Amino acid sequence: MWFRMLALLGLGNIFLRFTSPTLKYANEAVLPFYILHQPATLLVGFFVLRWDLPVLGKYVLIMALALPIALDFYHFVVRRVNLLRVLFGMKPTGRPSLQSQ
Repeated sequence: MWFRMLALLGLGNIFLRFTSPTLKYANEAVLPFYILHQPATLLVGFFVLRWDLPVLGKYVLIMALALPIALDFYHFVVRRVNLLRVLFGMKPTGRPSLQSQ
């Protein structure tokens, strides 16, 4: 079993060393999304739990609404405001500095 595990790790090291724009975007979004998904879930859940629906319907509705809220807030607000980028643990986007000549 150990050799199978080492073989899988070795194959992963060989074949999973790549990057793409989607992977870079997702890598940057992990921490802000992790922080934002709970308030989004609580906000949607606060309203949905009052409705007269079966529990499974409430669960599906909460997840279906909270996911795009958290993703949209990250994409349209956090990524574009440098102060929020810093507060969410991301590097600020900087303008090129003026160099004295």
